[in-house]
Amino acid sequence: MKLIDYMPEYYDGVKEMVELLNSEQPTFDKQVDLMTRLLLNGFVMKADSQGLAIMEYELKIPTDLNKSLENRRYDILMRILPPHPITIKYFRELLKSFEISVDVEVDAVKDVLQAIGKYDDISKDQMDRLKYLLNVYVPANIDWSILTTADADSQLSLFVGVGSTYSIETSTNARLNEEAESRLPVYISVVHQFVIETENKAKEGQVI
Repeated sequence: MKLIDYMPEYYDGVKEMVELLNSEQPTFDKQVDLMTRLLLNGFVMKADSQGLAIMEYELKIPTDLNKSLENRRYDILMRILPPHPITIKYFRELLKSFEISVDVEVDAVKDVLQAIGKYDDISKDQMDRLKYLLNVYVPANIDWSILTTADADSQLSLFVGVGSTYSIETSTNARLNEEAESRLPVYISVVHQFVIETENKAKEGQVI
């Protein structure tokens, strides 16, 4: 906003007035910025650190200057949310408005609520906000838990060949009066499997 733009047209070209307005312009800009900041500090999402500190004082929230402005804003918003019927639909919308990427599942029979999200999509600050909302909005008779999942890529070197199964049978005469059968699996590499099958036939009265 330039002061000279709001002067009457008959001042156009008057050097004295132009120089006077140009000299007053910095002071005018500072006053405009101050008034604008005072206005913006009345809104949580537009307030600066000083404005947020005033809101935190009014809400009895400890001011932590180590937190980012975004996290301080969300802390204030969670305290000043208007009363609303607690429904699962509203709770999902609430999580979405707070940019918390989780899905909520409720087991009405077991009275259990589970928040499920991906580990890479949820920051520590978002996790703290999620815990706060769950503590505040989930009824006391419902247990809640948070489940985070992660995708993992793994590489495994394998021998690619023809998979074969071999069966080796041996029989021996034993002196026992019973028959016994045993199987012993032997694994060689990843794709080959050997099964050694041993069958013992017992005959009464013989010596080994």
